[in-house]
Amino acid sequence: MSFVLPNVALTSIYVSLLSDFAVQRATTLQKPLSGLLGVLVGGPMMINQARLIIMGLALVVLLLFLNMALGQGLRRGGWLYEQVDRWRRPSNRRGEMGSAHFCTMREYRRYRREDGDGITLLGAFWGERGRRLDWGYGKFCMGAEDAARGLLTLGAPGSGKTQAVILPVIADRMNCHHSLIVVDPQGELTPYIKEIAKVTGHLVAIHDPTSATGPRFNLAQGLSNIPSANAIARVLVPSADGDNRFWADSATDLLTACLLRFANLGQIKAALTDMQALAKRLIEKPDDAALAAGSFIASVRADGKIATNVVATLGTALTGWSSEQVRQNTAASDFTAELLVTQPTVVVLTCPGAMRKVYAPYLGATLQKLMSDLDTIGEQCGGPLPAPVGVIIDEFPTLGRLDSLVESVNLVRKRRISILVGAQTKGQFHLIYGEEATKALFTGLATQIVYGGCDHDTAKFYSDASGTSTADANPDPARANLRQRPLLTSDEIVNPQYGNCMIFSRFVESNFALQIVVMAELTRFYERTDWKARLTVHRHHDTLLLERGVELTKKLIASRKPFVLLTKPSTTVPATELETIFNEASYLHTAAKMQAVPMKASSNVLQAAGVRTASLEELTKRFKIIERS
Repeated sequence: MSFVLPNVALTSIYVSLLSDFAVQRATTLQKPLSGLLGVLVGGPMMINQARLIIMGLALVVLLLFLNMALGQGLRRGGWLYEQVDRWRRPSNRRGEMGSAHFCTMREYRRYRREDGDGITLLGAFWGERGRRLDWGYGKFCMGAEDAARGLLTLGAPGSGKTQAVILPVIADRMNCHHSLIVVDPQGELTPYIKEIAKVTGHLVAIHDPTSATGPRFNLAQGLSNIPSANAIARVLVPSADGDNRFWADSATDLLTACLLRFANLGQIKAALTDMQALAKRLIEKPDDAALAAGSFIASVRADGKIATNVVATLGTALTGWSSEQVRQNTAASDFTAELLVTQPTVVVLTCPGAMRKVYAPYLGATLQKLMSDLDTIGEQCGGPLPAPVGVIIDEFPTLGRLDSLVESVNLVRKRRISILVGAQTKGQFHLIYGEEATKALFTGLATQIVYGGCDHDTAKFYSDASGTSTADANPDPARANLRQRPLLTSDEIVNPQYGNCMIFSRFVESNFALQIVVMAELTRFYERTDWKARLTVHRHHDTLLLERGVELTKKLIASRKPFVLLTKPSTTVPATELETIFNEASYLHTAAKMQAVPMKASSNVLQAAGVRTASLEELTKRFKIIERS
């Protein structure tokens, strides 16, 4: 098309302008043309044949020169190629002392295209010279690629990062039937998720290690190699510096070996009371676990002083498993990462605020385990996951040191996993990860939302990140006084000129790369009229909650969404509603494959939770009646 259109255009112009000059009556007698020349000219004898030939040859010469010029100009590096390529990308004005600037209308065009697999934030957005960039429709649309490259939001308590960023992202992604892993150390998001799930029909698994009724999760289940076990151990055992680093590293090695040898963390905690028996259990098979605990075993065989300190360090890290209830909650798994890619599911990891300091590292380890399992599923599927999965982490620094997550934040996008991280200040990351690891984490999260009213250290970091611009201190154009200044000073980060937050986003296209800076005022979740209407319509519905000891029967049909069948339905769900669910799902339920998983807790726990159990025969009869209806 690069050659066809110019040739057609030139021919049309040539014929339009010179047709009267080329086609004229002959004034003298002409000899008829013969052969190929007569075929090419094609004019009748009453037309001046010579003039027609000359004008035709002139057109051929013009087309020849045109195609030669196009061939030279459109080759890679040619003048025309460069000019066309320059038109495709936003203009980048060069300043004498810096070219940083706020987002322009042309640069914002990327964020006007909605993507069902991406993230859309509502609100008002301002760019260069205080212009509204969203044209009144109030949307900042990040595509699937932008969402997969990570989103970070920083804001002081009460700034609105939860209501304006985290909750809208959760609601919109659930509305698109994406599965989510939500880490909610404060328990603030869980009630909202249960209400939203009434609208979207998600299965909600709320895992609280201190709960007596919620679904269980076993960190040691499925661990078969040193790297995966060590990633879990590094989260559970807090890191230390100086002289204490040796004991922390030794305790990590011991826990790595124990995760491969024992069935769950409760057994590991109980085994720490007898070092001799523990060493004997670890060395009973000459495998990876025995080698990982080699230094501990050698110390036990000697005087045992080092082993005693290592066990004390590990025992302190596992203090939370002194509780019988916690040991039961982590003895088995009622959900796995496979559920996230076969059924629209929201896994909520939470704990009471008073116990957050003890169990927040466990929530981080659970997140690490699920992420590792999702990565394994992605490898088995040849790269991306069968369905997109979002990871929402509120108060990220409270989860402890998640080194593996920080290192892989740039790689998870290939698995269709997107990460949203919420925190209060940049200093929280420095305390846990240090300066270099914090830079690596922030670099991996391509879109960052910073709320005003932040601390000076955070404001200084983003002032430097905004870049350097050229400012004219003299308004008189005849006497320009150019000077260098940050695009945003620390004060302008703390007190935005427009809105209440700043959005920094980086992206790379095939022929250009940009960092945009946008001032914004984001719409909070309770201000969203669309979700108000949805929640009002479904307010009398029940949330599909995953219960403890429930086995899931899944049959995947390509044209239907996966359906989860509960072997122990809650008494709050009426039989007529169950019939409606089963009829709409259109699945074949095989009663022979269903079996009730007994709970290890006492029957009083089930009664207190309001859960009604039934025998396999009763369930079989019930499902046959529903299928016939």
